[in-house]
Amino acid sequence: MDFNGTSCQISPEIASKVLERIEAFNRGRNSERGCYAISLSTPFRPYYGFWRLFPNHKPLFIRTLAVTFEEAAERALMMLQNCNVYLDVKDSSVFDGCYGTTDDIVPFGKYRGKRLAEVYYVDPSYVLWLANKFVVETKRYEVIVELAKFFALVHFELTVSKRHISSVSHFVGNIGVKLKDQYLTVLNVRLQVDGYKPDFYVDQNVLAADRDGNRMTFLVKAAGRSLVPNVLSCYSRKIYPQEMLHILSAKVMSHYESHGIRYTRLGYVKLA
Repeated sequence: MDFNGTSCQISPEIASKVLERIEAFNRGRNSERGCYAISLSTPFRPYYGFWRLFPNHKPLFIRTLAVTFEEAAERALMMLQNCNVYLDVKDSSVFDGCYGTTDDIVPFGKYRGKRLAEVYYVDPSYVLWLANKFVVETKRYEVIVELAKFFALVHFELTVSKRHISSVSHFVGNIGVKLKDQYLTVLNVRLQVDGYKPDFYVDQNVLAADRDGNRMTFLVKAAGRSLVPNVLSCYSRKIYPQEMLHILSAKVMSHYESHGIRYTRLGYVKLA
């Protein structure tokens, strides 16, 4: 990663923590078709930006993220959670030539004079219309339509392309086998009430992936009773998306496939 935390006044502790999360997030993802990137802030641009880097094409600015590195990374990771594309961190100098250009300004219609990234932020359906249905009648509109097609690909990756990340997923272990020392990145956490108990015992249904991208699901049982069905007990350990979990041991309970995605269901999970 092209990273210099000193230049944007990021403490080494925070930088190390965030970069470790991004490194864990990237396991199982690839950069064959380019990558997404967080651009670092500068005294002149006190925000972190979100970009899409395509091979043989100049960087595509998507949106601003935040004014702190931690918050910017958190938002980028959330947007990319269903995407199979690699996330990088780049110094702002990489994008200097992209500022001040005018080829991304919409020259017609209700968003005339607006940059395409602004339009995509407030009205992505208009950008998709430009990319897929707008009929180019003059050559001067070709550039904006080409950029709209890149935004359409970004839209697909961020909002639709949920199968692609799981194409690397394989079944782990044979049913009944005991796994040890598994390091998994949490992809999603869903709360659910244990229906076999009379009170509200709220469990956490966890979807996670190992460093090879293999999907695993398991329950983290409630450590105590909750007063309401959608809140964890104060005695339960809360599991967070993108958290790295160390599983000391677990048993492979079953394998199943859904929408072309292979999952391994674990039981008797012991967390470090």
